Amino acid sequence: PEYVYKAAGVAEQANNSAESGAASSSSSQEQVRCDVCMCENNCSECSSNGCGHIFCNTCWRGHLAVQIQDGQARRISCMAYKCGVVCDDELVAKVMKSECQLLSKYKQSHLESYMEDNQRVAFCPSVPWCGHAVEVDSDPYVEPECPCGVCFCFKCSRAPHSPCTCAMWGLWDEKINGDSETRNWLAANTKPCPKCSKPVEKNGGCNLVMCKCGQAFCWLCGGATGTRHTWTQIDNHSCGRYRDEADAKVNEALRSHKRYMHYFERYKQHLDSLTKEKNNRAKLTSRIAAAEHDGTESRDFSWLVKALDQLRTARQVLSNSYAFAYFFFGGQLYAEEFSEDENRVNQNLFEDSQEMLAAEVERLSGLVERAKELTLDAQLRLDVINSSVNIHTRIVKFFELVENDLYGKLQSSSAQIAVYRG
Repeated sequence: PEYVYKAAGVAEQANNSAESGAASSSSSQEQVRCDVCMCENNCSECSSNGCGHIFCNTCWRGHLAVQIQDGQARRISCMAYKCGVVCDDELVAKVMKSECQLLSKYKQSHLESYMEDNQRVAFCPSVPWCGHAVEVDSDPYVEPECPCGVCFCFKCSRAPHSPCTCAMWGLWDEKINGDSETRNWLAANTKPCPKCSKPVEKNGGCNLVMCKCGQAFCWLCGGATGTRHTWTQIDNHSCGRYRDEADAKVNEALRSHKRYMHYFERYKQHLDSLTKEKNNRAKLTSRIAAAEHDGTESRDFSWLVKALDQLRTARQVLSNSYAFAYFFFGGQLYAEEFSEDENRVNQNLFEDSQEMLAAEVERLSGLVERAKELTLDAQLRLDVINSSVNIHTRIVKFFELVENDLYGKLQSSSAQIAVYRG
């Protein structure tokens, strides 16, 4: 028990009560000697820690200030020799009440320590930080919304990315923000100069290419040549050899880049639409609030606001679904999990569900655009509500497909994503 108490920085109960008795007896005296500065001080100018050791407030303040400034605020030990008991919050608050900045830093450090130790609480990743923290029940694979309006993945603190896993989204984020696709484009559309090795892009029909360094080379084989040539041949240069390896490398880079652009363009389109849906919702709620304030409008338009919320959710899911498809079908991440035939069937099922969801989203987007005029149209209102319900149902079916028929069939690996809670 003694070792446990000491390792935790907690005063032993027996010693604590004894020391407390000594402290109470000494409090009846007029003067107390501080063992740090060796000065006699009034009892009112001294403070004791939970371990019972008493020092003057000036020494306590100096000790605490140094520890907080050095980043040791989470575990500040008593000044007594070989004591090791952690200073309690009451002592710090009492002694450091005149040092507002340091006291605030101490409290912030303890808050961060609590957040790090509590797996159900996380800071909002908003930039600049809104100052909020979000608590979840038990499942870390959720995508909560902070009171400031920012949604994020609780597990990895990135933007919401279901149906992608956190690992998959990390790869996608690195890909769209890194230079891997730049390298793919260069490999597919340029060739290195045989002299300076810088990439050179062909801008004409002639196969004699001139680098900025002055070196001429053949575009077909990449070999250095002279500058004398005709449209059919280059002097003293024969280029009739077919290089399988080099050609395959260029073709693979080109195919990879085209495949990436196919998914990225659709990901970006839905992401841009998501931004517009958010702006439309803000404008609509402002118009409704202004109309209600002026007394010109008293009808309930919550159905329209809910439709815009459903659109935002669907746009987010659709946008992320293209990142998911890029890695799950035809990529290397799960290449060993399915045969080519199985992968083809899975992709067809996924794309059918994806297309049906996208079609209903575009339909609702058009209906909402008409309904934004806040006109009395009962049929339009009914169509918007029905379309919103259809989108909710399609998203539920879409996630069931992803979780049960795709992730659920993985053999050598597992995947966890945030469950749709629409």
